[in-house]
Amino acid sequence: MASMLIFRRKRRRGILERFGFYPADMKNPEQPTIWIHAVSVGEIVAARTLVESIKNTFPEYNITISTITETGNEIAKKIMPSKIQIVYLPFDVTYAVKRAIKFIKPSVFIVVETEIWPNLLRNLKKLGIPVILVNGRISDKAYKKYIWIKPVLKNILDCVSVFKMQSDEDKNRIISLGADAQRVGVSGNIKFDNAVFSIEEEKKKNTEDRLKLKGKKLIVAGSTHSGEEEIILEAYKSLIKKYSDICLLIAPRHIERAETIAKAVKSFGFVPSKVSQPAAKSAVYILDTMGELKLFYSLAWAVFVGGSLVKHGGQNIIEPAYFSKPIIFGPNMFNFKDIAALFLKEKAAIEVKDSASLAQAIAMLYDNNAQAEAMGTRAKAIIAKNQGAADRTIAAIKDILK
Repeated sequence: MASMLIFRRKRRRGILERFGFYPADMKNPEQPTIWIHAVSVGEIVAARTLVESIKNTFPEYNITISTITETGNEIAKKIMPSKIQIVYLPFDVTYAVKRAIKFIKPSVFIVVETEIWPNLLRNLKKLGIPVILVNGRISDKAYKKYIWIKPVLKNILDCVSVFKMQSDEDKNRIISLGADAQRVGVSGNIKFDNAVFSIEEEKKKNTEDRLKLKGKKLIVAGSTHSGEEEIILEAYKSLIKKYSDICLLIAPRHIERAETIAKAVKSFGFVPSKVSQPAAKSAVYILDTMGELKLFYSLAWAVFVGGSLVKHGGQNIIEPAYFSKPIIFGPNMFNFKDIAALFLKEKAAIEVKDSASLAQAIAMLYDNNAQAEAMGTRAKAIIAKNQGAADRTIAAIKDILK
């Protein structure tokens, strides 16, 4: 299996580390180590606040973070606190795993969300090194697969000392798959703890002036995927006939799609305007710069969260909620199922299924300004109520390390 992975382009970088060979000067041998594994970008971003808390709570420990993907590795190096070692996880073969454990010498291994590596977990258990699964989540798709290997899975789950799951449903699922109920608890979702953003007022004003947004109601379609922009543009085309002061910004999940989206905008009869080079006259803006989605969420009147009208699984709705925006998303929020359900239950979001219902939802918000503001207020309140998962996780780590 490892030999096959070598030839996969995305696995080539850090190939020595994937076999357990790490730089000799990587860690301070005098300090014990907390090893945190976060497979890719989503888990790395989710774990940021938790890692900062671990660093502050356990200053006597080295912290090593392992990832699998190159992008996850790069993002970790950018957003994690200083003096944290970022490495690649070894291939899950015995010789690589043993070499990595021997070098890192972890006092505890923390895995973010639900990544199961049989050889790694078994070897950690043999050496008496505790394993904590944090922010645990088992999606519908994963649960269906795990059911088929339940007898084997139980032995692997026995290698985990503590499970801290996102929700009661996740807790019940991991127990049904064989985890010891005494070791399983609910800590909440650490993604809520990351929702602390600061946008400079001067930057907001400059952007508003540069794009001539003053006096307009900006709809931000955030993190959109292929196949969604046409649905959004169709809804917008029907709305602009009645509501002349609304404008649209499409922020694709992958900014390299900006030119493709510009062509789609033209096909609907609008003038596209890239944020990096705004046109003199525009009805539809396209975000083609990195790291500015939060800025535009702060400027938005209402937000549509992408990846949800196509079967991608949705995107994070916590960021627009932090800015007290009314939120709209499609029916395919299965990667954020619990969060989406919570927002719908608290009447802090609207679910739509197509261009017609999207247009209807936006029109309803426009015609009922007080209701739109109340939705945004409820969205922000959900975040405040659900923060604290990182603190509960820190308490579990303290119990293990004492």
